[in-house]
Amino acid sequence: MTWKLWLLPIAFLLSSSEASFDSCYFMLENEIPFTLVCKAEYSTDLKLSYRDIWLSADVPYWLWWRRLPSVELLISFYESPISPCENVSLSLNCLHCADSDELGIHIRPESIHCFDFSFSYVRDLMKHCGLSPATKFDRVAILYARRVPNRDIPSGAARTRPWTLGLRLL
Repeated sequence: MTWKLWLLPIAFLLSSSEASFDSCYFMLENEIPFTLVCKAEYSTDLKLSYRDIWLSADVPYWLWWRRLPSVELLISFYESPISPCENVSLSLNCLHCADSDELGIHIRPESIHCFDFSFSYVRDLMKHCGLSPATKFDRVAILYARRVPNRDIPSGAARTRPWTLGLRLL
């Protein structure tokens, strides 16, 4: 039960796109690109554990890292222009293949979330991808290359209200 309490702060951080985008300073232009370390599909177990409404089971994701004195991660969900990249760089708010002149993918503040700390969601993505979750990292950027919420989750607007007794007010 206590592990579910960790989901609340994560959900709050993910919903606060401006604050998390401001934490993306480490993504700024750097001569060292992020290097692809694994590709996997978001599993049903991950979906049941974390209930990320922007993802469904079987969505592909890629994980790149940049090893400086510390490890920085970039995780991207869904197919995008950077999916086939072995190395990813950032310039002019676009992620692109490091050795390419192609435009890549423009970063919108609502599509990327950056954190200056480690948490279980990222460690579980690493483990599912075949990496050691014990790998220490200092910063992570999570990119939703396509932001489409899961519409299978019923909204509060669709619920009937018992106190209305099915009557419509005119």
